[in-house]
Amino acid sequence: MDALLISSQQTAELVLRMGSVMFVSLFGVELIMQLGAMKYLRPVGKPVARLAHLPSESALTFLTAIGSMIAAHTMAARYHQDGNLTDRELIATGVLVTVPFHFRETFTYQLPVVLPLLGVKLCLIYITAFWLTGVIKIAFVIAYGRMRIPLRRQDRDAFDALECNPDEQDCTRRTWKQLIADTWNTRRVMFGRMILLLAVVTLAVQLLVNSGGMAFLERLILPMTALFDLPPSLVGPISAYVFSPTAGITFASNLLQKNMVTEYQTIVALLAAGVLMIPFTRLRRTLPRYMAIYGARSGALICSLTMAFSMLSRLILLIGVLCFW
Repeated sequence: MDALLISSQQTAELVLRMGSVMFVSLFGVELIMQLGAMKYLRPVGKPVARLAHLPSESALTFLTAIGSMIAAHTMAARYHQDGNLTDRELIATGVLVTVPFHFRETFTYQLPVVLPLLGVKLCLIYITAFWLTGVIKIAFVIAYGRMRIPLRRQDRDAFDALECNPDEQDCTRRTWKQLIADTWNTRRVMFGRMILLLAVVTLAVQLLVNSGGMAFLERLILPMTALFDLPPSLVGPISAYVFSPTAGITFASNLLQKNMVTEYQTIVALLAAGVLMIPFTRLRRTLPRYMAIYGARSGALICSLTMAFSMLSRLILLIGVLCFW
């Protein structure tokens, strides 16, 4: 009963927080599209999508991800729901829109947070893991698109839909009240379905966590430190990192400054912790969100792919450090 109560409270908090972000993202982007502002980014996104045999809808979605990844995901789901993206194009687009995050984080997290804590050398290695993930994802999307998605001719351009065509619609300037009403009427049903699925999946995952079903992850930490010949003092930072990267990095930084661990031991511990943290956070946070946006099957597949690529990049960096440090 305690696990159910705690899980329900955590679910309510997460749904409220994430639901607010999803609301602003979904309706904010729709309002921007209603205003026609996205058309000015056309020259940037089209070449990326064309290289992967993706339609203009994917290019527009990719550009949206530069500002908000959740907004981009909801836009891709909308295009799929409207029949403008096939199932395979949706999967490729879902992976593609996560790419800007890995480079944007350099300026919003790594440089202001990680650099002061770990120093230039370790920070550069840490940043490389994020950049490598982005490169791997782009390579996958291009390869997958060229092998699995037939290049199709589009009679319409998604960017053109952002502009008013007098032959097809009334181009009379709408009032703000009408714009907001049109935005709400266009996306309210989709938003309700997304919130419902987010709540159901999140509650199931929280129950699994609070009932001890994921305790096996914690038991992996101690053998890992022995495997990489790390001192017991790093068990704490690794454990903290799995739940909060910032807390784990701060903990490791304190040990490093006190000369209790070396730079080599610190970066090995953080990269190994990242490998553990990724499936834990994807299952607890990302999976419910993706399933709420894309549906169970597509959401689970996109989440699995992005998780695998993030883990792969850290494993590559970890092997590199072990072999060449």
